[in-house]
Amino acid sequence: MKRTILCLVLLVVAAQSALAQLPQLHVPAPASWTAVDQEYRFGRDSLWEYINGAAELFLTYRFSELVVADFELGDAALTVSVYDMGGKLDAYGVYETEKPRDAELLADAGAAAVLQPPYQGLFIKDRFYVKIEAGGGDVTAEVLGAAMRDVAAALPGDDSLPPELSALPETGRVPGTVAFAGSDFLGFEDLKGCLYADYRGEDGAEYRLFVMTPSAEFLGNADGKWERSEADGRLRFSRSIPYRGVVVLVGGEDRLVGVSGPTEIEAATKLLSRHVR
Repeated sequence: MKRTILCLVLLVVAAQSALAQLPQLHVPAPASWTAVDQEYRFGRDSLWEYINGAAELFLTYRFSELVVADFELGDAALTVSVYDMGGKLDAYGVYETEKPRDAELLADAGAAAVLQPPYQGLFIKDRFYVKIEAGGGDVTAEVLGAAMRDVAAALPGDDSLPPELSALPETGRVPGTVAFAGSDFLGFEDLKGCLYADYRGEDGAEYRLFVMTPSAEFLGNADGKWERSEADGRLRFSRSIPYRGVVVLVGGEDRLVGVSGPTEIEAATKLLSRHVR
């Protein structure tokens, strides 16, 4: 018994030691820029201290840490905020939510990036969502873009978009509508981790298509909340949204493809049959 307890203690100590050795995230300095002060760190319990009410958005994802640093170059100033969102889809989700639709796209800065006057830059790389905001001095779009590329190149991870995006077909998709909801998709607390986009059918009617990996909790508690049945040998979950039609999901325990917008369950199921193989 004592040997068992000793082994458990050693395992805990080893795990804590391994965690302690993980590299700490730092804000990379853009070329030629000088750090003004120390970095500032905020976790899930303290994020509100830095961005107040905006913290709620980030906490719906797997956000773990924000690291902020200020830099200067002559009279110019930059504030670089690096959000560790916990995963590529989470970073993509908050980026698509905050990204201005009319912002200028920037190439070669992470997986996706935009410039927004008066020169705020947003980009994602791997699990990181990054904001770079210009302060005093003459920070042109070219200078800010170069800083974004420098920071992106120095962050760990790769520059590819989340592979899950391939689950949403391109045919009929409304441009600029792909997004990711960490929780409470369509107002339902049990629809979590949903990748979605808007589509336009051949008849011109619009609908929303989404993909999710159902949790054991969803599958176990669906009865009573959702009408559970089978369609063409696949699981089917359906329910109504007051004044907004129905929501139908079809697939298996590893992945469900859903649709909202149609007014009838059978019409929604037929629509899904085009996307579920």
